[in-house]
Amino acid sequence: MNPLHSRRKLLLALSAASVLLVTGCVVAPPQAHIERAEHKVVQAPPAPIAEAIPPAPYPDAYWITGHWKWAGNRYVWNGGHWEQARPDMVFQHAYWANERGEWVLHPGHWVRIDPGYRVETEVITIAPPPPRVEVQPPPPSPNHIWIGGFWRWNHGRHEWVGGHWDVRRDGYFWAPGHWYRNGAGWTFSGGFWQRY
Repeated sequence: MNPLHSRRKLLLALSAASVLLVTGCVVAPPQAHIERAEHKVVQAPPAPIAEAIPPAPYPDAYWITGHWKWAGNRYVWNGGHWEQARPDMVFQHAYWANERGEWVLHPGHWVRIDPGYRVETEVITIAPPPPRVEVQPPPPSPNHIWIGGFWRWNHGRHEWVGGHWDVRRDGYFWAPGHWYRNGAGWTFSGGFWQRY
């Protein structure tokens, strides 16, 4: 066999193998389905459903609450789910707002924490337990949102702070309190109302 021909075959095989190796290593983080269509509805949405939140799959899991969406001329519940927490970001939950007599869905999406709200927190080395499963009572009104519980670092240990319903604040969204990995440690983020 011709040595030049063998060398070309070897180079082609190595090139193909490296392309397969590189493309096989690319892993995209799970992404929530983001609703793009704007719906304007005359009928007010029902009160949010009190969801049975399943156990968190990992300590820095982030609960994305469910919401009503408009499909087939009726409201349909779009259930919540867990996602990986993102450093310096919170999820602005989907919500309906009455705008000039019509109900408009504002889809949920990840947003950066406003630097004015960011609180310097220590980085701890003890991983928080996975978020607890909370039983949500029925909401007091359609204008209430669920503020989920979280683990607070207190005097050298993690302490659970339970969730509760709170009235939505015009011009603000709740930035849920959550932990995320920070190098070899853990950092707490959120836990406040942030302007849109």
